[in-house]
Amino acid sequence: METLPKKLLRIKDVQERLGVSRSYIYILMDKGILESRKIGNARRVLEHSLDKLIEDGYEEDVRE
Repeated sequence: METLPKKLLRIKDVQERLGVSRSYIYILMDKGILESRKIGNARRVLEHSLDKLIEDGYEEDVRE
């Protein structure tokens, strides 16, 4: 079974696509809304997770 490569995005790339703050992206990752991976000290967001968030939307206030 062949697996598709997972593209990893920098936080800055996610910021630009969503138009939200860096801290808000970290909240989305911490709550599991955006799937991410740690590579050394860096965090990267899986592109398919970001695409799903954009497609499905998310309206709940996650800052609580």
